[in-house]
Amino acid sequence: MSAHPVSFQPSAGVPGTHHAAVMDEMIERPFRQTAVAFLNGYPSIDDHVNAPQLKDQILAIVAHELRGPLSPLRLASQLIRRVSADRPEVLRSIDMIDRQICQIARLADDLMDATRAGHGALRVHRTCVDLIDVLADPFEAAALAAAKRGQILTLQVPDRALRVEGDPVRLAQAIHNLLHNAVKYTPADGRITVTARAEGKDLVVSVKDNGLGISRALLLHVFDLFAQSSRTIGASAGGLGVGLAVVKAIAEAYGGTVTATSAGPGTGSEFTLRLPIVTKKRADSDRA
Repeated sequence: MSAHPVSFQPSAGVPGTHHAAVMDEMIERPFRQTAVAFLNGYPSIDDHVNAPQLKDQILAIVAHELRGPLSPLRLASQLIRRVSADRPEVLRSIDMIDRQICQIARLADDLMDATRAGHGALRVHRTCVDLIDVLADPFEAAALAAAKRGQILTLQVPDRALRVEGDPVRLAQAIHNLLHNAVKYTPADGRITVTARAEGKDLVVSVKDNGLGISRALLLHVFDLFAQSSRTIGASAGGLGVGLAVVKAIAEAYGGTVTATSAGPGTGSEFTLRLPIVTKKRADSDRA
C-alpha cells in the first residue's frame, strides 16, 4: 500500500497565535483543576453501596450543567463578532472564546457518552462513507491545534478510495479524541503521525507521537474513565481522561479494539484503533 503524507507546520510570526495559546491555557487550567478536585473529593467508592449508579448520576449532572450556559455564550459570541468586524483585537478574543465553548461542549458530550457506555447504551448508526470524509474534520482541528504548539502533524492514507461502513459522527469522534490526546501530550516542535489503512475488512488507524510517553502503571488503565486526571494536572496538559474512555466505548460498539503502547515516560506513545467496518467490495478490490 502506498500512501500520501501530508504535513502541517505553523507560519512563522502569525499575529496573536502565542497570545491565544497562553489565554487558552489560563482559562483551561482553573476549570480542569476544579473539576478534578470535585471528582477526587467526592466520597470514596467504598462508602457507597450503589457507587457505580451514583457515579453515572454525577456525570450526567456535570454534563447537563456544562451544557446549560453554552447556548447563551454562543449567542453572545456571535453578537460581539457582528459588531466588531473592524476590530481585529476583539475578533482574536472572540476566536479564543469560541474555542473554549467548543472544548466545553466536547467535554459535556464525552461525559454523556461515557455514561451511556457504562450502561451499554452507546448507539452507532451504520452507513457507507469514504474514509477521507471521516478524517477531514478531526484532522483539520488537530492541524490547527498542532500549529499553535509548533508541532508537525503528518497524515498517511491509502492512495485509493477506501469505503467504510460505520457511523461517521462516532468515527470522527473517536479519531478526534485520539488526535486531541496526541497534541496534548506532545511538546512544542514534536511530531505526530497518523496512519489509516485497510487490513482485510478492518480499518486500522494509528496515532503515533514522540511526546511524554506513558508509564507502565498508567498504560494498564489508560482507557479507564478519569485515568489520566493525575497525569494531566502534573503535566499541565489539560483534560480529565474522558476522551480515551469514549474511544474504547466506540471501538467496542463496533466489535473492534483500541490499544496503547509506550516504552515509558519520555518515549512517546502509539494508539491503534481497529474496527471491522471496511466494506467487503472495497476490501476485495484492495487485495486484488
